[in-house]
Order: sequence, then C-alpha cells, then structure tokens
Amino acid sequence: MSFFDYAEKVKPVQIFGIRDDEEGKERIKSVILAKNPSDSIAAIPAKKLPAFLDYENKNDWNSIILSDGRTDINFIAVDNRIQYCDKHGDEKKRCDAMIYTEQTVVFIELKNQMKDWFDDAVEQLKSTIDHFDDVDGLDKFRFKKAYACNKQHPIFNYHYKERMQKFYKDTGVTLRPEMVIKNIK
Repeated sequence: MSFFDYAEKVKPVQIFGIRDDEEGKERIKSVILAKNPSDSIAAIPAKKLPAFLDYENKNDWNSIILSDGRTDINFIAVDNRIQYCDKHGDEKKRCDAMIYTEQTVVFIELKNQMKDWFDDAVEQLKSTIDHFDDVDGLDKFRFKKAYACNKQHPIFNYHYKERMQKFYKDTGVTLRPEMVIKNIK
C-alpha cells in the first residue's frame, strides 16, 4: 500500500484550505448520500471521515495553503483513511493530511484547541513520517516539511524552536507550528 494510491489533484487556485471538522464532514456525507443513498459512507460517523479540501469556506479552514495557482499539487487524506499498525497490531497515530509536488512533501496535523496540543501533533507527524519513509521513501523529495496547524494558534511561535530543531534531527523534516503553508516548491 502506497500513500500515493490515495492522492487526489488539487484545483489550480491561488489559495485553498484543509478541514477536519464534523460539520463539514456531515455536509459532504449528505451530498454523497443525496446522489447515492446506498453509498457505504452512510454507516460511517462523520468524525471518522478523513480531512478534506475546501476551496470556499475560508472561515472553516484548519490549514491555509497558498498554492499560487499551481497545477502540480496533490492532496492525501491520511487519518481515518490510511490504516497502519505497530508490530502488536495496534493502530498507530497518524497526521491528518499531506500535500506534495514533485519536489516537496508536506505532512499536516490539524488541531483546534487552546492548550496541550503541540506534543500530540508532533507525535502524530513523526509516526506518519516514519511510516511514509518505510513505505514510499522521503529521499525522492528535495523539500520535506511538517506543519502542526492549530486554528487557535495560527501564527508561528518561536517558543517551539528547540522542539523544532529536535524534530528535524530525528526525522530530517522541517517542522513549522503555524496555520499557513506557503513556499511550496
């Protein structure tokens, strides 16, 4: 199973968002069921559906991607979509989503909480990065980034500088605790 098997093309727009809220997931589920009432999505609770792209509802975005109209950006919903377990058969933590181009891979964890969020986000990002490296390999990408996006703390915080350095040392991936993802190569 390759992460790339789950990829979808992003529309060539200037800016888009990634969401992981239950209200948005309920709307998507309703649209799918209106078209096909027997779709298997009917049995899945909204909170168990994966993160999704949004091009319109900017106030609801958990992450903002400045894409500059590029045509080569791809999106992968990871959590609640790509399953993987540890050696004991227990499901491993994973980040919510990824975007990638030919040169860049970005791992994204989405949060919406005031406190006690960063360590959990880092754990989810590391777990996904390790698994992705085992399955698909990080070496094919020149630029490797991870974003811990929190709607409650949208702006980059230098308070995490030491943990960001340790993250890079452990994974070879640059960590950014902020909501806006930009400079995608």
